[in-house]
Amino acid sequence: MASCREIEKMVMPYINHQLDETQLEQFLKHVKNCPACREELEIYYTVSVGLRQLDSGNGVYDITGSLEESMENAWLTVRTARLRKVICYAANTLNVASVLIMLFMQIRIWIQG
Repeated sequence: MASCREIEKMVMPYINHQLDETQLEQFLKHVKNCPACREELEIYYTVSVGLRQLDSGNGVYDITGSLEESMENAWLTVRTARLRKVICYAANTLNVASVLIMLFMQIRIWIQG
């Protein structure tokens, strides 16, 4: 489990979508259970998104709702990455099993021939 100090260093990379799936999951789990880090995230997110909206002249005025949506999307990214890993593992397992079956069938043909 990451410390609060490590998570605080991840706040801006989270806001800027610069965390990989492993870091993202670690960050989200910690922020979900640590009120101090959650508050830190809310402050940085509010300032960052607010400044971007002022610069662009448009945007959502419900920044808290925007943060919640951002976190839901981040969880979706984590779940998708996890599912992708499971599918790759299953496909690789099936490939190895197929090769072994073909090898055993070829050996059987050689023995009978």
